[in-house]
Amino acid sequence: MNRSSGRRTWGELPAEATSFVGRRRELGQVAHLLARARLVTVTGPGGVGKTRTAVRAARELRADFSSGVQLVELSALSDPELLANTVAAALDLPEQTARSPIEVVTAHLAERELLLLLDTCEHLVDACALLCDELLRAAPGLRILATSRQPLDVAGEHVLALGPLSVPEPDATGPEGASEALELFADRASAAVPGFTVDDGNRADALALCRRLDGIPLAIELAVSQLRALSLGEVLARLDDRFRLLTGGRRTSVPRHQTLRTAIGWSHGLSTARERLLWARLSVFAGEFGLQAAEAVCADPSERVGPASGVALPVEDVLGALIGLVEKSVVIRVETPEGTRYRLLDTIREFGREQLTALGGEETVRRRHLAYFEEVARSFDEEWTGDAQVPLLRALVRDRANVRAALEYCVSSPRLHGHGLRMATALWGYWHTTGLLTEGRYWLRRTLDGCRDETPVRVKALWLSSWYADLQGERGGNEELLKEAEAIAGRIGDPVGAAWTLAFQAHRRCFSGSMDHCAEDFTEARERMTALGDDTGLLMIGFYGGFMLILSGDHERGIAWCDDSLARSAAHPGEQWARGWALWVKSVGLWLRGDHEEAVACAQESLRSKAALHDLMGVAHCLEGLAWYAARLRRFDRVAVLQGAADGLWRRFAKEARFGIPTLHALHADAAAQARSALGDDGYQDAFAEGGSLPLDPVVELALTVEPAAGARRSGPADVLTPRERQVAALVADGRTNREVAAELAVSKRTVDSHVEHILTKLGFTSRAQIAALRAPAAPDAAIPSPRV
Repeated sequence: MNRSSGRRTWGELPAEATSFVGRRRELGQVAHLLARARLVTVTGPGGVGKTRTAVRAARELRADFSSGVQLVELSALSDPELLANTVAAALDLPEQTARSPIEVVTAHLAERELLLLLDTCEHLVDACALLCDELLRAAPGLRILATSRQPLDVAGEHVLALGPLSVPEPDATGPEGASEALELFADRASAAVPGFTVDDGNRADALALCRRLDGIPLAIELAVSQLRALSLGEVLARLDDRFRLLTGGRRTSVPRHQTLRTAIGWSHGLSTARERLLWARLSVFAGEFGLQAAEAVCADPSERVGPASGVALPVEDVLGALIGLVEKSVVIRVETPEGTRYRLLDTIREFGREQLTALGGEETVRRRHLAYFEEVARSFDEEWTGDAQVPLLRALVRDRANVRAALEYCVSSPRLHGHGLRMATALWGYWHTTGLLTEGRYWLRRTLDGCRDETPVRVKALWLSSWYADLQGERGGNEELLKEAEAIAGRIGDPVGAAWTLAFQAHRRCFSGSMDHCAEDFTEARERMTALGDDTGLLMIGFYGGFMLILSGDHERGIAWCDDSLARSAAHPGEQWARGWALWVKSVGLWLRGDHEEAVACAQESLRSKAALHDLMGVAHCLEGLAWYAARLRRFDRVAVLQGAADGLWRRFAKEARFGIPTLHALHADAAAQARSALGDDGYQDAFAEGGSLPLDPVVELALTVEPAAGARRSGPADVLTPRERQVAALVADGRTNREVAAELAVSKRTVDSHVEHILTKLGFTSRAQIAALRAPAAPDAAIPSPRV
């Protein structure tokens, strides 16, 4: 099953785009240190290969950790307050809970044996140190492997200083003459220039180049890229010229950090003017970016491009310059399910940022970056309930680092707070579906505090904040948020905002345990939205209001509201979010009305929609409903597995399972009681624990393979039996004697004798063999399901 979010699956590490060279001694050291210590930090200068080495070490050690390995990439994160959120997202933990992200992470890791790889910590060293200290105290089975340009300085930390690749002295022979740096050069050169090999004729020059670059992997790779245009001898000569300039003509070596900067600067000097300009402007991107984004942010407006404009970068030249930077190993090409994307290594980005500052115009490029991603957010909001929903969400997840960078730019610039508020508000569907409610509330709070303008955007941000707090189990302050939203909407004449605010006032009361006037308020809000032609509002209020109606006992009207929402979403077959919720709410109404088979069909369709979006809150609800059905089918192992899987999700994103709604609690408890009765407490707990430990995809597949009711419940002879009689009949059909059935169900043999007699009478049978025949394939409509998965 394809997970739309674009996240890697559990324990998966990024694929190695190029071969891994050398570092066997260092890999052994990492393994040795992690066997002794719970925190190991790989340190070293930029470009020395810390990330590649750590990822390779983690891959080789993955089998030692029962819960696998998880990589958390921090290079694109600038705000230390979002560090725990970033770790939670990497662990696939939604933020749909009142607990802080660090509490969610520590609770998740507490009983797991896992290797956590924190990559690029130096710009967040204090925050990373605090995080590591807290996680290691709370999770005894956790090991942390970090990469940083400096140690984290945490108690118990073991540091491995990663040096450059080995380069032999000019006169070294035998084993001393072996060179990891030369091996890297030869590997990358053969890839860059087909047919190129290191042989006796050029080995001395190749070694001299590696030696001149101090064996720093990134510097070597940058130099190799020049072989596409220059001979090895020319590359070496030009590099020597740059070092002589740097050292005033002296033959003394320069420090290694200067070696790397010189190598980067050399690549910069060999780039064309437009490539250099693009390099500087690309430095405003955080993480990955696509060609369209590069063109929008980095190209000059058409009116600035002309004969007298000096160096300029027309939009039609961005691709060519980008290709040139890729060929020079300045820009890294990344293949994703969404297409080709690009990124800069940290040291390359830092150099580009310095050049952008020196060139001037940094503010202009940052504003274009903000404008681009503000437009991404606006388009996402406009199209969120349309056919492009899934690809839009996938793309936005890919752009998460740039979205954060744009929002941070807004909140750090007082005159841009309004832009930040519009952007954070437009992303409401993204925050909700990906489970990033805590982060969404964080940006909404910061932008609301910075922008006090009374606008419809502020009204929406206020009721969104209340809604997210409801979902996270927080009640304090919600009423004030909604009162402010109501007051502003009245003062500025915002009927749409007023209607949504009224709906979420009822939502707040319901989640607080009071159903008073909820149905009336939802009905009024719906009438207002109808009059205003608010299609998105009507789409959502169909299932939110429908759920309140169903919970209040008005099943018919609640189902009808869901049907209205489904009819609206039918115009956009690619829309999954609202459709999935409407199907789930309808399934609850149908189940409570007694239409169990139709309810299951709705729940399964909802599960497919929620799984496609990786909407874990929706998946948990669906698993609960399908567990009710498994109980009806007497598939009690499956009941326990599905409830265990749902419970695992609830604990990850909710303060209380099933959001504390009594109706859902009662349905859960009834299915669990039946399963415990059939399996015994130990059997139930074993299956429950199994469900909680399963990855998401197998759980979804299991839930979707529950047998349809036509083979088990629809108009078959067994419908006349009570639940206990069906349970007894299933065991008899399995070949159990009455005494064995009594032992299985912990009742007396006399009770079982009575049940069997009643079964024979109700079904018009005269022998136990006829009960067993109900399980035969020739009579599927009459079959009695097995009590086992």
